[in-house]
Amino acid sequence: MHTEDENLQHCRMLIEEKVNWGDSSQWQNQDFETLSERIFAETNVTLSVSTLKRIWGKVRYDSAPTATTLNTLAQFVGFENWREFRKQPVLVHPEPLQSLPPQPVPAPVSRPSNSRWPWVIGALVLLGLIGIWAFQNRVKPLKYGELTFTSRPVTKGLPNTVLFDYDATDSNADSVFIQQSWDPRRRYRVDKDEHQYAGIYFYPGYFRAKLVLNDSIVKEHDLYINSDGWLGTINRDSIPVYFPDNQLHRDGTVAITESDLTKQGIDFQKEVPSTSLHYVQPLGGLSSNDFGFETEVKSTYNRFNAVCQRTGIMLLCSKGMHLIQLSAKGCVSELNLSFAGQGVSGKTSDLSGFGVDFTKWAKVRCEVKDKLAKVFVNDKLAYEGRFQDDAGKIVGLRYYFQGPGAVKSARFSNGSSQTVLQ
Repeated sequence: MHTEDENLQHCRMLIEEKVNWGDSSQWQNQDFETLSERIFAETNVTLSVSTLKRIWGKVRYDSAPTATTLNTLAQFVGFENWREFRKQPVLVHPEPLQSLPPQPVPAPVSRPSNSRWPWVIGALVLLGLIGIWAFQNRVKPLKYGELTFTSRPVTKGLPNTVLFDYDATDSNADSVFIQQSWDPRRRYRVDKDEHQYAGIYFYPGYFRAKLVLNDSIVKEHDLYINSDGWLGTINRDSIPVYFPDNQLHRDGTVAITESDLTKQGIDFQKEVPSTSLHYVQPLGGLSSNDFGFETEVKSTYNRFNAVCQRTGIMLLCSKGMHLIQLSAKGCVSELNLSFAGQGVSGKTSDLSGFGVDFTKWAKVRCEVKDKLAKVFVNDKLAYEGRFQDDAGKIVGLRYYFQGPGAVKSARFSNGSSQTVLQ
């Protein structure tokens, strides 16, 4: 049995291997900001920079990480939750062996030729028992008859609980799972003889729910958690703070202001929080492979650890997402782009075109044709590249900021125009 410290060390090692940023002892504040954004993009849960620094021993703390933090870290490296992660063997690097002086080789001992027969007979008996066990426990082909699988949110807005109704009794499955989205890490085991499972959602989005028998997906359906107009959030490790649509509209923009955050008890000198503006509503079946998108966005805070003003625009899709990041001009090496999961890093690619002066509105235009993406920032081509996978239909928007931020316009097009914000 391994201690929690050993499990946490192993999890950190897997995360460091995944991001491949080199020695974590040399990581700077912006590396933990980028890691927080990547974890949020993949798990839909925000772990703050201070939480991640505590995990990596950059900041002293006396209490253990919360269950939410541990589950999120485990999901980021491909496990369902921390409980499942703990079942994995922890790799311990062995101590180097001390060199020993050469020892004389003992002379061979002669044995009677029949001394090996008990060993041979024992091995044959063991092989026979293994064969019988394997025959009795061989994998049976999955068989099933009439199955049902539906879901329904219990209310409008966020947070929202979704009730999943299922019936998998007419099957020979040993295991039954409900997968709450396209992400297989959000797969939860349910009782085959029961018929209902409830899951809570704290953020809006599109989810492809699946009923899984053993390891086979047998039924699936679309599940929308709408934002009911625009929704603002302070993204926290557990439950976010919500700002409803009618609180966000100011002078033709949607915005989370410094005053909004101060009223929620935010102390900017301690840490500038991650915030988001969400719009998840039907968008007319736009394909993520062929569309146009225009927006004007502004980060409105550049002090303390928000000096880089990193800003993200996420185009949420039914099978993934497209991600565009902006920042102050001097911070572009920390930026990332992603189209249908195909990433581009500012550490290895020239993303200088995504550095902007946020005292003015930043105008971003994205044109995608047959999976060829072009991104213009303030009417200048900043990136052009082709992606391979199909991210599905565009189902919503999410902007995120370091502290306060605002959006002035947002518009999709594909033959006809779909205005999200005038």
